[in-house]
Amino acid sequence: MTSSSQTTIYVSTIIDSHNYGTVLQAVATRDALACYGHPVFIDYCRPHWTTKGWIKSYMGNTNRSVPGRLVRLLANAPVRHKSSKLFRSFVERELELCSSSPYLSQGEGLDANAIYCVGSDQTWNIECNYGIDPVYFLENVPDGCRKISFSASFGRPSLGPEELELTKPLLSQFEAISVRESSSVSILENMDLKGTALKDPVLLCRPELWHELAASVPRKEEDYILVYMLSENPEMCSFARKLAEHEGIRARIVTFNPLKRAPEGLEGVCLPKPEEWVALFRDASYVVTDSFHGTCFSLLFEHPMIVFDPPKFSVRLKDVLADFGLADRRVTEDNDPMRIAAEPVDWVSVRSKKDEFSGEAKAFLDGVFGISERADA
Repeated sequence: MTSSSQTTIYVSTIIDSHNYGTVLQAVATRDALACYGHPVFIDYCRPHWTTKGWIKSYMGNTNRSVPGRLVRLLANAPVRHKSSKLFRSFVERELELCSSSPYLSQGEGLDANAIYCVGSDQTWNIECNYGIDPVYFLENVPDGCRKISFSASFGRPSLGPEELELTKPLLSQFEAISVRESSSVSILENMDLKGTALKDPVLLCRPELWHELAASVPRKEEDYILVYMLSENPEMCSFARKLAEHEGIRARIVTFNPLKRAPEGLEGVCLPKPEEWVALFRDASYVVTDSFHGTCFSLLFEHPMIVFDPPKFSVRLKDVLADFGLADRRVTEDNDPMRIAAEPVDWVSVRSKKDEFSGEAKAFLDGVFGISERADA
């Protein structure tokens, strides 16, 4: 068997969206796989995330007049440019990239001795990706090549019959499949496929990685509540203000549009660099979020989180809270957020779970890369 130090691992994961969780899970995937070989990331941008696709989405909005579409497009172009530059520079700095061309055509010239890995993130969310994406399913990688997935996600608790029919032949070519949510194992079982439930790579990589990444960002000495909100939710903002007043500290919110003011009573931190974003979680006293990765980084830095459901794709949030025995940190009709904030978190138990989940990931990857086989040789 080829030595793991010489094995190239080509990784197909989402790196094109202007999203903190997305780029940080890619860095975590790099960190987790680096023990087993040389990770190289496929430099792929989904059609609807290109500039052309972005313009098409704005101009195709029939709910607005054509002049209205143009005005909105031009108003948001500078914001998109700044966001794109921010995340792209981070990706180029942190990841080794390779061309996506072979993965979009017939796979010519691909290394037969390499391992091809999908994941993490919602690579298999057919709704988000507007159908089967050939790069995320390794559709054009020859059958003789080794294909695996590392914490890939369907992003939903179930797939319809048509989606199952499209997906099964592609995933049947994978020699080992791990998925990010326990609910995804059931989806695989419905396709008569076996899968292992692992957590998101941000929870599985070296804990030191996040401190290393944010080391250049000075620590905030004063306490604050951090709001990380992906879907506009006045209830979240109102609660954050109430909690801040109760605790006698400030509330800060990550914002994404420099042309738009932060919600009243919250101090905006607009488009921080990914390492600054990590530092915001590192230094927070409380986290109020509707984000999966916002929840994960609260767990990593051991800050009490109050979690609101997003409008869509909340299954992964529910799963990760349940996995850590923290389902009661989620805001529901029967669970008042102020009561959640007052409840202590058993961080000893959380640490134990993190160790357990890291061990499961190590066992999965050891099996894929034949660690025990080499040890016995």
